[in-house]
Amino acid sequence: MPTPTALTKSDRLDAWFDGSAICIIATGSHGDPLDLSEHEVEEFIAKLKDCLEQAKK
Repeated sequence: MPTPTALTKSDRLDAWFDGSAICIIATGSHGDPLDLSEHEVEEFIAKLKDCLEQAKK
C-alpha cells in the first residue's frame, strides 16, 4: 500500500453544497487516485459534514 503524501498544488480535493446537491471532486495531478494522510482525511470528512448540515437545512 502506498504511503500517503501531502496534496500538491495541482491535486484537487474539495466538497461543497451548491443548493441542491453535495458536490465532490478528487483528482490527482497525474490522474491517479489521491493518497491522503489521516489528517487530510479528517479535514475532508469535516468538510463533508459541513456540506451535509447545509443540505439538511
